[in-house]
Amino acid sequence: MNFFIDLVNGVGSFWWGVVLFWVAYFFWSRFWDYPANLEKYIRKGRVWPYLPMFWKAPKKRLIRIVNFLLFWMGSLLSACALHFLFPQGKQHFVLLIIGMALSIFIEIKIRSFAIKDIVHLQRDRYLQIYTQLASQALSKGDEISDSELSSKTQWQHQNDLRLADKQGRLMEFLKGEAKL
Repeated sequence: MNFFIDLVNGVGSFWWGVVLFWVAYFFWSRFWDYPANLEKYIRKGRVWPYLPMFWKAPKKRLIRIVNFLLFWMGSLLSACALHFLFPQGKQHFVLLIIGMALSIFIEIKIRSFAIKDIVHLQRDRYLQIYTQLASQALSKGDEISDSELSSKTQWQHQNDLRLADKQGRLMEFLKGEAKL
């Protein structure tokens, strides 16, 4: 048991590493792993998410594995650091559990904050196209059904983002175009 406690304290002495893992997790989620959340929106029936071209089977697995490792290594290091920083709790494993729970909560918030902009930009761009096509149809006096309008919007949205993605400027395109 002492070996385990010494190991926890040894790892916990690198308490500053928690912040490094959290920062790495933020940037990894923001620039590489955000399509995992977009897939959830697609499964819910949303039509506006666009999955970038890099999100293919081999890379997708590697990205998800790195995300998993960053998440759990940050949580374990956080638990060990909390155990190390509070010397009166050297024998209490409650601090390990509290450290894990606190870190998991913080990392969920970090991920949510990291991908929030991407989700909003894609949704806003879709709604912008939808509004534009609806107003064009109205100004021409055309009768257009909601399903037809939705289909045209989805096609144009996906096509625009695919072209920007092929040119390597997906995020710049979204940031420049999605202004509601």
